[in-house]
Amino acid sequence: MDVLSGSVLTKEGVVDGYVCIEKGIVVSVEEGDPPLPPLASGLVAPPLVNSHTHCADIGLKVPPGMTLEELVAPPDGLKHAYLRGLDEPSLEKNIRAYADISRGNGIGAFIDFREGGERGCRILRKAAPSATVLGRPLSKEYDAQEISGILDVADGIGISGISDMDRGYIEKVADQVRERRKMFAIHASERTREDIDLILSLDPAFVVHMAEATDSDLLKCAEAEVPIVVCARSNLYFKRTPPVKRMLDCGVDVAIGTDNAMLCDPDMRSEASAFMDVLLSQGGSADGVTDPLLKNGRKLLYPHNKIHVSVGMAAELTVLPCAGDLRMERILRNRAPIFRYEPEKEGLD
Repeated sequence: MDVLSGSVLTKEGVVDGYVCIEKGIVVSVEEGDPPLPPLASGLVAPPLVNSHTHCADIGLKVPPGMTLEELVAPPDGLKHAYLRGLDEPSLEKNIRAYADISRGNGIGAFIDFREGGERGCRILRKAAPSATVLGRPLSKEYDAQEISGILDVADGIGISGISDMDRGYIEKVADQVRERRKMFAIHASERTREDIDLILSLDPAFVVHMAEATDSDLLKCAEAEVPIVVCARSNLYFKRTPPVKRMLDCGVDVAIGTDNAMLCDPDMRSEASAFMDVLLSQGGSADGVTDPLLKNGRKLLYPHNKIHVSVGMAAELTVLPCAGDLRMERILRNRAPIFRYEPEKEGLD
C-alpha cells in the first residue's frame, strides 16, 4: 500500500488526512495521521487542468513594449506571424516541450486554443495526446467544410473575441459546433468590454478573460452557468487587472489558465499565486483560489466523480508540497518540486 498525506481535496472540501492506494486505485481517504511513512506530503488532488493555453508559441521571444493588439490580434499579430513561419517539426517540438513542462508542473491536461486550422489541430493531437484541442479556423469567411474538418480532429472550436470577427460568422461557427455536440469557447472582454448578451447567445462552454467586464456581465455569466477562465499573469502583463473578487462574489465558476506560452510558462502554481495576489488586493481571501485551481478546470472536462479524490478512482494524483504549512498562501509560494503519483510509474499497473 502507498500513502500520500497532508490535506486532501474531497467532495466535502479540503480535509487534513491521507490517501491510501493499492494496485493503482484509491482505497480510502482518511482523516488524521497516516499509518505508514507517506511517499509525499502536501495538498493531494487530482492532476491540475490548465484551462486556457496557446502552447505552440513557447519559442517566441516577445520584444518589450508591445501592445496586446500588436502581439496577439489575428491575423497579423506577432504571434500569428511567428506560428505561420514554423514548419511542422518545429511546431511539434514546441508543443512537446510545453507538454513536458506541464507534466512536470503537476498538470494532467490543458485546454488549448489551437491556431492553424485543421493542420494545427492535427499537429497538437499528435504531439500532446492528452491536450483538449479547440481549433481556430483560418478562413475569413464562414466555411462549413473547413469547420467540419477541424471538428473531425478537435474537441471543439476556440476563437478570438467578437470584436475581431463578423457576428454572422461567429454565430454560424457556434451553431455548427453545437450540431456536432462539441465544445465552443471564446475570448471575451479582454481588451475592451464586449456585448455579453451576444457572447452568451452563442452558448459557450466557457469564456476567457472578462478583464473588462461589469458586475452586470458577471451576473449574467453566473445566471447562465457559463464559467470564466482567468489568466491573471497575462492580463497583468498588459496592465489589465481581472476582477476576480467580483467574479467570485457574483457566483461565477472561475477556472485558471496560463494563456500564451510566449508570456507565461505552464505553471499553475505561479498562475494561481498571481490570481491570489489579485484577489487579496481586491479584499478577498486566499481560500478563494482553492476551487479555481483544483476543481473548476476539471469541471470543464470531466464528470463529477473525477473532480475530487474519492475511493475507487484511479490514483492519478498531484501533491503540491507544503513544508508542513497547509495554508493556501504557503502552498502557492512553495517552489519545491510537485509530486505526481502515476500508477504505471509506481509499478502498480
